[in-house]
Amino acid sequence: MAADRCWERRMMMGSVFSWGALLVALLAASGCSTKYDAAAACGSLSDLAPVRDASIDQLHASHDGGRCAFRMTGRDPAALQRQQHMLDAISVIACGQPAQIQPIQGAQGFELQMPSRCPLSARTSLFVRDDPRWRLERPSMPSYPAVARGENLQGKVSMRLLLDDEGRVKAAIVAESSGHPLLDEAAVKAALGWQWKREWWAFSATRMSMVPATTTFAGD
Repeated sequence: MAADRCWERRMMMGSVFSWGALLVALLAASGCSTKYDAAAACGSLSDLAPVRDASIDQLHASHDGGRCAFRMTGRDPAALQRQQHMLDAISVIACGQPAQIQPIQGAQGFELQMPSRCPLSARTSLFVRDDPRWRLERPSMPSYPAVARGENLQGKVSMRLLLDDEGRVKAAIVAESSGHPLLDEAAVKAALGWQWKREWWAFSATRMSMVPATTTFAGD
């Protein structure tokens, strides 16, 4: 236990209340259900910033025969898996089916296609970004990897977590890396087991929400 006192793990959750964010959340929750729009391409997923892992090299979206398709490449296998998991989780919730995934020949990466006729409308956001209606309940702290502790690796990992309408974490990506893949993975692994609870004033929730989370690994 003495070794545990040689370093400190702090988790800081973005909890600044924003009336603007609340208004967006309430409008999204009360809006009409999304319908298939063949002209919408990838809909609101055309803006990849909220769903892109910081440690991949490239992520592109395109419209292929009425289906939304993504191509991702990178040198970090763990980051590619996080990116794949995020997009696939969105597909399951938004489209009701998992995405079709295949590796890219001759490169480190994947091509991912959403199901056909998936209702990705450009007029309706799939999720509320930085959704203020959720709060974290009793999070488990990340395990400090032994190798990272031995080398006194330190850093802050900023993440974006995809929640379903019951507050379960369906996917997590790194929004800002600690600079150490071991610490990034440790933070994401812990975050995937967290449970979020709807705030008392939040009377409804969208099918999925995106919330920020930050974990800091710090030693002496």
